[in-house]
Amino acid sequence: MTRHKAIGFLVAILSAGWLFPLWLALHAYLSFWQVEAWPLLQGQHPMNSFPFIHFAEQCFSITFGWLAVVVSGWSYAGYAAFTGRRRTA
Repeated sequence: MTRHKAIGFLVAILSAGWLFPLWLALHAYLSFWQVEAWPLLQGQHPMNSFPFIHFAEQCFSITFGWLAVVVSGWSYAGYAAFTGRRRTA
């Protein structure tokens, strides 16, 4: 693998990587409703010690922080490319 392809692969992973913690957060939130909230609504008392909502909150924080970095990076790259072309034209 050439250096250019390796850098392109790394940029792609960093750009789309925020989707994984988003998936974890959504899965944890939906699991909370399936495992804990729904049985409580039916009058049952499930015994579960996993903190679904806290874990989902942490994953959402990581997701949106990562997304902010990605959007900022791509905005800067787009701005630099636009102003660079504009100066040479």
